[in-house]
Amino acid sequence: TGAGTNVVPKLNQNQTEKVLDPWGGCTSEGTFQLSSSCELPSSVSAKRFDLRRNLLNQFDAGRIAIDANQSVTTYTKHQQRAYSLLTSNKMRSALDIHQESAKTREQYGMTLFGQSSLAARRLVEAGGKFVSVIWDAFGPFAGCVWDTHTNHFPRLKNYLLPTLDHTLPALLTDLDERGLLDETLVLCISEHGRTPKIKTNIPGGGRDHWSRVYSILAAGGGIARGKVVGASDSSAGDVKNTPISAKDLLATAYHALGIDPESSIPNRLNQPMPIAGTGVVRHELFG
Repeated sequence: TGAGTNVVPKLNQNQTEKVLDPWGGCTSEGTFQLSSSCELPSSVSAKRFDLRRNLLNQFDAGRIAIDANQSVTTYTKHQQRAYSLLTSNKMRSALDIHQESAKTREQYGMTLFGQSSLAARRLVEAGGKFVSVIWDAFGPFAGCVWDTHTNHFPRLKNYLLPTLDHTLPALLTDLDERGLLDETLVLCISEHGRTPKIKTNIPGGGRDHWSRVYSILAAGGGIARGKVVGASDSSAGDVKNTPISAKDLLATAYHALGIDPESSIPNRLNQPMPIAGTGVVRHELFG
């Protein structure tokens, strides 16, 4: 499957041949919606929901003989978050990208990734503590993803790189201009790298999975601007200097968020589990 502006992918016998536009998954009229699990069922009125909630509170009050342990406290927090999704419009308002001007939306790019990144900025602005934007994938065999085993060069040239280059700077600039970047850690990261050698015996070339070396982009949250840390060898096959592990990155992210990376949480057997594993804070990433 290719990822040009208009491509005709090779389909199997059970599929109908058609032209696909990689930008066709997003229009200016599109909206983001919470899942049905975040909505009150039509059979449950607001009054009935309040009665259920009061009943649950009575059950909770009847458990005063139970020692207040961490699991109960955490469960109560999760309950409150669930209630807020059902009873507050704050989340829905943050996801309503139509409150933004057409100019701002165009700055992010009229793609699913672009409009999702805009929604992410709105969630951060509304007080969201952790927001993930997943790269959109649609079309047969998810032809627009970064998993470029085939048609590597067409995908990069016609969709992947232009879309990322359009949206990511817009997000960082917008956060910066709103005074949010210094207090928001932005990580652009993948699960692994790609093989240093291109497969040439398939259409458009291809690169397979490669976990020995890959790079990430970090911004905000005290991260130094324009700083390059570490390097790979000439073929991008192995780390040349300053290797940083995934666990190091996790520890560094916790540190930037004001969380002690050496903290631990108990597992089901009440054994202490370090939240960043063996990772250490990489101070060279900061300004």
